[in-house]
Amino acid sequence: MPFITARLALKRIANRIHRLTDILAAGLQQKGLKLRHAHYFDTLCVEVADKAGVLTRAEAAEINLRSDILNAVGITLDETTTRENVIAAFQRAAGR
Repeated sequence: MPFITARLALKRIANRIHRLTDILAAGLQQKGLKLRHAHYFDTLCVEVADKAGVLTRAEAAEINLRSDILNAVGITLDETTTRENVIAAFQRAAGR
């Protein structure tokens, strides 16, 4: 029985992470930002015009973004990501 419980717990965590990633992706696309990939689980590759500005805003908010992608940033969510983290990442990537 513990195996089934652990498996269900992992599935619940994975579903939550993907749901938050979907919410972030939809918000970024509504703001006119383009995602490099149509399929994702927990990581978005977002094309940005002002990459340096996005990274500066993210760093000031203590948000780590992947910066080694040409003309884009990477945003990864995990089991510790909160709704507030998603809002903050959205605001920094969208130019706020």
